[in-house]
Amino acid sequence: MSSELAAFRATLAQAIGADHVLAAVESTAPYAVDGVCPPLVLRPGTQDEVALVVTACAAAGVALVPWGGGTSISVGNPPQRLDAVLSLERLDRVVEFDADNLCITVEAGLTLARLQALVAEKQEVLPLDPPNADRVTLGGLVAANLSGPSRLLHGTARDWVLGLRVVLPNGEQVRCGGRVIKNVTGYDMNKLFIRSFGTLGIITEVTLKLLPMPEARASVLGLFPALAAATSVLESVQASFLLPEAMDLLDPTAAGLLLPTLGLASPTGHLLATAFSGSLATVDRQVRDLEALVAGQGGRVLTLRDGASTQAWQAITNVLGSVPPDLLRVQIQVAVPIGRTAGMLASISARAAEQGLSAAVTAHAASGLLRAALLPAPGLPADSALEALAAATLALRDEAVALAGSLTVQAGVPAFKARVDAWGQPGSGFATMRRIKDAFDPHGLCSPGRFLGGI
Repeated sequence: MSSELAAFRATLAQAIGADHVLAAVESTAPYAVDGVCPPLVLRPGTQDEVALVVTACAAAGVALVPWGGGTSISVGNPPQRLDAVLSLERLDRVVEFDADNLCITVEAGLTLARLQALVAEKQEVLPLDPPNADRVTLGGLVAANLSGPSRLLHGTARDWVLGLRVVLPNGEQVRCGGRVIKNVTGYDMNKLFIRSFGTLGIITEVTLKLLPMPEARASVLGLFPALAAATSVLESVQASFLLPEAMDLLDPTAAGLLLPTLGLASPTGHLLATAFSGSLATVDRQVRDLEALVAGQGGRVLTLRDGASTQAWQAITNVLGSVPPDLLRVQIQVAVPIGRTAGMLASISARAAEQGLSAAVTAHAASGLLRAALLPAPGLPADSALEALAAATLALRDEAVALAGSLTVQAGVPAFKARVDAWGQPGSGFATMRRIKDAFDPHGLCSPGRFLGGI
């Protein structure tokens, strides 16, 4: 691409404005993907401009990676090629807000926090709560199928998308799902693009369902000296008529990071945090029942209401971001059957300790999804640290797979990803995924090599 870079830049500058075609290293370096700095960063301002940019990239054979808020850009393997980053940050408009019918359509660059603030004015909410809501864009939310603790009751982004507008790798614009204008025969397009990580096209617009804002919210935090007691409460809740919105289990390290942010002392123990929402009477009854369960297992009980509850869950959701920074830090996500969640939480800590690592672990305790940050011991040589991180991660992946689960690398330096594939071995459906990729992106120009099996 280098010999044709000037001509290509001129073409794009004419389409979207020279100020939005970034080529200076100091401007492109913040958009590096797994250590690969793109020669160009392209910042179209409308959905039609996105189509023009993608069409030009397709004609020139330019490989691109889409970029929303950058919160999920560390997920996946390093790109096989990176000629340009396509930033959607200027696409941040509300297209239509139908509050009476609990529906909103927004451009892909709008952040989740801005959307929540907007719909809250109409006493409505999008019940999705991934980390970094102030940076997560709606396009990125959908492309990565993000969720947070409330996935227990409300599911993931997949459950709230009504329709999408997408620019395909050849520059063609299509709509799918709700308010269909044009679709592609033979595929459920919404499901294809959700969790496609930018490998099948560029999401430019999202239509979402909303919920009325609940009358009341409350949380019960139970701190237990032993994991078994927390697990017993969790099992009792699952066998009861209680209907929590979220249940997160934090290991002692993660709990120790969280509690001071809530203005509390941080005695050692496992923390089981449970959220309820709904009518005031329903929330009050469920809180009383859970308080009794926690106390019955010897847990220390803290109950938070409304705004304090919301703030606590923001801190819980983002607690791994409080882990002390380390250049070699690795973050993983593990999915296992729900009944194996507590056991896997203990395994993550044990495998890390075996390799001389420290770990902070959180789990959506009734969903079977765990996240952990792994850090090397201070002063350990980089090569030794990387080998220890790789050994622990691969051992945990083997354990998860043996339980019919999975492990994905959410973040890690390129030297770590050279040792550990971000996704692991493809499953039986990979041949279908490959055919879909070839159908949508035959020249491999959208996020090449980043997804499962090198797609």
